[in-house]
Amino acid sequence: MALLDPADGPLAADAALVAARLAGETVASRIGDGDPSVWGRAATDALGWAALPRTSRPLLGQVAGLRERFRVDGARRVVLVTAPGLAHGADLLARAAGAPLTVLDSADPGAVADALAGDMATTVLVVVDPMGDPDGPAAAVARVLADAIREEGVEPAGRTVAVTEPGSPLDGPARAAGATVVTCERDVPARFGTLGAAGLVAAGLAGADLEEILADAAGAVDAVVADAAENPALELAGLLTAGSGPLRIAAGTGPDGLAGWVEHLVGGSTGGLGPLPLVGDPWPGAGGSGRVLSLQRDETFFATRGGVGAQVVLWQHAVAVAARVLGADPFAGGIAPALAEGTPAALPCVGVDGDVEIRAAGDWLPDGTTSVADALRALAARAEGTLAVEAWLDPVDDASAAVLRPELARRTGLLTTFGWAPRGHDGLGRHHRDAPGAAFCVVTGESEHDRAVPGGGTLADLVAAQVGADAADLVARGRPVLGLHLRDRLGGLVTVARAVEQL
Repeated sequence: MALLDPADGPLAADAALVAARLAGETVASRIGDGDPSVWGRAATDALGWAALPRTSRPLLGQVAGLRERFRVDGARRVVLVTAPGLAHGADLLARAAGAPLTVLDSADPGAVADALAGDMATTVLVVVDPMGDPDGPAAAVARVLADAIREEGVEPAGRTVAVTEPGSPLDGPARAAGATVVTCERDVPARFGTLGAAGLVAAGLAGADLEEILADAAGAVDAVVADAAENPALELAGLLTAGSGPLRIAAGTGPDGLAGWVEHLVGGSTGGLGPLPLVGDPWPGAGGSGRVLSLQRDETFFATRGGVGAQVVLWQHAVAVAARVLGADPFAGGIAPALAEGTPAALPCVGVDGDVEIRAAGDWLPDGTTSVADALRALAARAEGTLAVEAWLDPVDDASAAVLRPELARRTGLLTTFGWAPRGHDGLGRHHRDAPGAAFCVVTGESEHDRAVPGGGTLADLVAAQVGADAADLVARGRPVLGLHLRDRLGGLVTVARAVEQL
């Protein structure tokens, strides 16, 4: 199975040397054997992912049985609710299979309203939270959806599947209520859990062929654990570590969803030491959708190929090896904004431009700044090469926010990323927080869809607490942070787009 097309460009020779050295150090076979010495003591309880193509097979029957039970009961719609950073695997597997899966990893009122607009009487609720935090945003959103199912005359526990660690605060109460509990692996870090319970359960219930995915993954294992210079994972690790520029990933190439999944895996697992992954428009000759993911780094063109299961195995092994070369911890968690007692202080408002409040802390923004364009110019001037746009909005109704990235990049000349928050905090978020020089533009917004959360507070309160905690962390790190709060989301995004055009 050819998993990696030969690299064409100046990095090819250097990458080959890295692969040969790694082969001599028996890195690949040691990973296959679950040997934590590849990274050090910290990896002792983080290597279960390498065996998932084999150890996840018992899930096949369990998920198939659940899907049939729900089908007979008339439940055909699947909604996944997760803590931040845990949705990428299931989302990838479902999208690659063309299986309809609604993903909620945010408490944004608009995103929750989108989910509630579906047929709740036929909804299966999958809650993925290994730690089972009863006070976290995922638990709050799950309670909102459960109440909506109950309002349709259906007992929500019978339609709920909880994926959590044994003995977590979610485990016992879910079983007692009559929900189905699927145990997830303790030794599998979040970014590496695509082929585990966190990724397979929701995708399989939505209709993805788990048998095919795991067979495809198993077929790639021998190639990536071989101590040979031709090992595609070692060669790919060489390409990720030999250069100095960003890793450009051609959008629309490879299995659906793979480009974004790779961006998350590389950004989060190599931290600020690895290449900045950038999903962008494909270049001439990059190809289209299918089995080949087109990539570019330092004028070197290469591609990974195969079904989604095989590509997950290849990329996980390659990125884990690349982290070893770079001296990074591939299994460290990202920055997941936590709820605190009360709501952390948000960035103070320093000006208003139409439907947009301009917010900032510190002395980096000139006094008297009252236009979004001037605020963006000041932020770009403080950035040392990278601008990170993080949108705490609804990826469906506010999808136009994503068009800000290419325009900001073109007009500022900065490497610019865009991510939906808090989804990206365990991926690109970790890269930007670990690498020096990034400036942050945090976009938030009022919502007409806010609603109370069972147990107290509202969805907007949850988001405000997360944004506040995240902004406080960035300010404490000395990073320039510009907050753009949309009093009206549609009008505010128009104001921001016009401001970008003035740069």
